[in-house]
Amino acid sequence: MEPGLLALLGLFVGAIVNVLVDRLPPYDYVDGVPAGARPRNLASWEYLPFASLVGARRSQRVPHRAFSVRYPLVELSTAFLFGFAWYRIEDPIWILVLTLVVIPILLALTFIDFETTFLPDKLVFTLAGLFLATSFFIPEREWWEGLAGGVVGFAIFFPLAWLGDRLNRPLMGMGDVKLSGALGLWLGLTPLLLALYLGVLLGGAVALVVYAARLFGFDRVLIPYGPYLVAGALVSWFYHESIFDWISTQV
Repeated sequence: MEPGLLALLGLFVGAIVNVLVDRLPPYDYVDGVPAGARPRNLASWEYLPFASLVGARRSQRVPHRAFSVRYPLVELSTAFLFGFAWYRIEDPIWILVLTLVVIPILLALTFIDFETTFLPDKLVFTLAGLFLATSFFIPEREWWEGLAGGVVGFAIFFPLAWLGDRLNRPLMGMGDVKLSGALGLWLGLTPLLLALYLGVLLGGAVALVVYAARLFGFDRVLIPYGPYLVAGALVSWFYHESIFDWISTQV
């Protein structure tokens, strides 16, 4: 399959990802949303790429204020990553298929967390089960590396979530902890550490901008970590070998 056709498939898959982003989070905890509120029913044409934007501008699809630009952004991101995966993953073919299954779930988690600061267990546990079933067979790594990555990914952030819960301050959500553990099963130990490092760098840079904006009177907002964790994981998945090779030439 040519990368262009794979990217075209990604557009249609992205439209389904938008439906997941609309429908998976609970909205009872969002300010101004009545208990039990659900996204509106969609017309059949709204499941098509870019038509989602038209429908969202006619009538909001979720019971809280959302940026309508999210709909084409999700679809274009899925298309890009589908085509990019074709270039980066050559063999074995099942790794490409696994990546194409993982990308939509990761994008759904990214945009759900960014929009609602919530990471649905349904998606995180689906990833964890998928990665646990395949982690023993990832080429060019020992069978135990996925398990080690899962344990470290969970353990490294759990103290922050536990402490934040005790102090009643949002230091780290348990959704981030579980997602980090699931990504560790996928990446393995060393690539996971790279993903966490990249995620912390990216999230830290955004946090600095947000805190600087607060000095000029902008409202305080929570900074979800899930999107940056996902970004670091994708970079590590596609480029960890190249990055480690470059590091080895510098030392």
